[in-house]
Amino acid sequence: MLVAINVSVSDMPLPPPGRIVTTSPNGQIRAVSDPNEGTSVEDPTRNKVLWHIPSWHRSMFVANDGKHLVTEYDGMNLIPINFTDGLVLLTFWREGKRIREVTVKDLFPDHSKLLRTVSHYAWRTTIKFDGQGRLNISRIDGKMLIFDVPTGQETNG
Repeated sequence: MLVAINVSVSDMPLPPPGRIVTTSPNGQIRAVSDPNEGTSVEDPTRNKVLWHIPSWHRSMFVANDGKHLVTEYDGMNLIPINFTDGLVLLTFWREGKRIREVTVKDLFPDHSKLLRTVSHYAWRTTIKFDGQGRLNISRIDGKMLIFDVPTGQETNG
């Protein structure tokens, strides 16, 4: 799944929390996030819930193996003006257990690389899985980041 968000001169409010469904790159695994029920990773061919976390997520990326999920900050590509370095932008999950959180400080030790919008800072343009199952992120300043999904660690490509 590819999510691309254009940064414009006016920030649009996000829709209220609602049911979000996303599929793995191969289309065989589904993640469903409901504000009242949390998030489930499912195998729709077997009509089976593989695992569950209690929190709702607006933006998420489920791996082909059904064991890994990456959730993104609720504001997606925009973070508040008064953010702290500890703001979590990405969370890596393995079968319902949090394995790593990636913060603003991890990705932007130099805050000048963030792009100021009307009411926020933009931190990325695109986020998607590549053909090797790694999470690729194009930072707002054009730098490409690649993460190994099973470990949540940044790789060199």
